[in-house]
Amino acid sequence: MKLLKLVFLFTVLLSPGIFKGADFDEANKLYEAGKYFEAAAAYNALLSSGNKSAEVYYNLGNAYFKDKKTGLAILNYEKALKLAPRDADIKYNLEFARSFIKEAAVEDTLTKFLNSLYYYLTLNELCILLALAFLSVMGLLTYRLFQKNELSYWLAFSCSIVFCLVLIFSALRIFENETTRAAIVIAPSVEAKAAPLETNPASFTIPEGKKVQILNSRKDWVEIFLKSENMKGWIKQEAIAEI
Repeated sequence: MKLLKLVFLFTVLLSPGIFKGADFDEANKLYEAGKYFEAAAAYNALLSSGNKSAEVYYNLGNAYFKDKKTGLAILNYEKALKLAPRDADIKYNLEFARSFIKEAAVEDTLTKFLNSLYYYLTLNELCILLALAFLSVMGLLTYRLFQKNELSYWLAFSCSIVFCLVLIFSALRIFENETTRAAIVIAPSVEAKAAPLETNPASFTIPEGKKVQILNSRKDWVEIFLKSENMKGWIKQEAIAEI
């Protein structure tokens, strides 16, 4: 009997997904009961334990939105979208949450379409696509060595062009991922200053939930850039959270 208990305990310890599933269900129950603050805490506990999935980030965003914390809701929708860029529910809720922000500049339809196309694949999917394109090129070039006809030439040439395009696109995305630091304003309202000094007058105000780009940091200050408005300023680091 003791041996069976030990085997059961060992099996449970090696199956953390059982607890994650149970904890996720408990967090969902708290959300359904209208206990949004407690649900958010439960979802955050799941993330802290390593269960960083699009579904958890999405549900956490919903809990924060219901708790009237728009900035934190948008932050987690953005994190969910990064993991599942083609998920229609995440896109819809993110856009809905953004509609509560007083934007100084709004993206046009073409810009939104190009952005959705640019981020259609995750970095992992791009790497897989690049590997497949490379293997296809190698295979067709090998085929070309044995079958030197017009068909083999055009197949190898076309596949090489596709490979080069995917390579360039992947390089751009990887470079952006490594060099660009995006964040969401989580404070109710933030005054950006021309320099990282409390005594400096405010240059402009940034609403909660606004997406910004981090350019520089100095002690507890960060220099941010608003792409759509083409504006720069310094704000307190505690007012934002990185995606």
